[in-house]
Amino acid sequence: MDWDNAPEIVQWLRFPSTAFVIGSCCGIWYLIWKNRLDYIDLGSSYRFVVTERQWWRTLTASLSHINLVHLGFNMFSTWQLRHAEQILGSLEYLRLTFVFLLMSVIFQNLIHHLLLRTPSADYTHNTVGVGFSCVVFAWMTWMSLLTSGQSLDFLFFRVPYNMSPFASLIFTQIMIPRVDFIGHLSGIIAGYWQGWGLNAWLDGFWSLQIFILYTLGCACSLHWSGKEIPFVKVSTEEPTQRSDGLQHV
Repeated sequence: MDWDNAPEIVQWLRFPSTAFVIGSCCGIWYLIWKNRLDYIDLGSSYRFVVTERQWWRTLTASLSHINLVHLGFNMFSTWQLRHAEQILGSLEYLRLTFVFLLMSVIFQNLIHHLLLRTPSADYTHNTVGVGFSCVVFAWMTWMSLLTSGQSLDFLFFRVPYNMSPFASLIFTQIMIPRVDFIGHLSGIIAGYWQGWGLNAWLDGFWSLQIFILYTLGCACSLHWSGKEIPFVKVSTEEPTQRSDGLQHV
């Protein structure tokens, strides 16, 4: 079959893992919309994840979108980056998606921890964010490293292709001030970390072990926190600050 000239809807068969990620995020958005959930029910913050040890929020926040436009931006960006699956293979694409998710969460909370010693401590401690943007930025960065030596036309100037994630980060922040700058920056760091080979030890075996431990950690923290499954029971606590993870394409 001539995939290059195939209709867009048929292209989903060529990229099953990308389609699975997009379908999962869309399905989760539907459940969120159906149950009228908000940031506070599924979102992640330094207070929730580190102080209160609600580690399950790192997963729900990464895969959840409250706003339909937010979902559309991130899923369109994910589809635009689908050729990463063609380069790596479907299973490796899913493995790296998990690695990017976990690494971006770690870097994000490390940055927030450092910011606790600044005047913005209260904001950084309580800001609640959701969205797949961290992973999208990580994939964008990883893909940009494959095209070194090329440049990209970015508005009125040209930037090296491997620096384009930073240009996108700055442009997004200017156009949409409410986006999660730290979350996006964490995704970029994760993408460079992986692209520069600093995760060479993290092969399929260790990724599987970490995935199992991460899943158990999320399940245990959900139990310890005394929370119900968010899609079943909605929290009545009011949010403090919140942040959209809208991604500029």
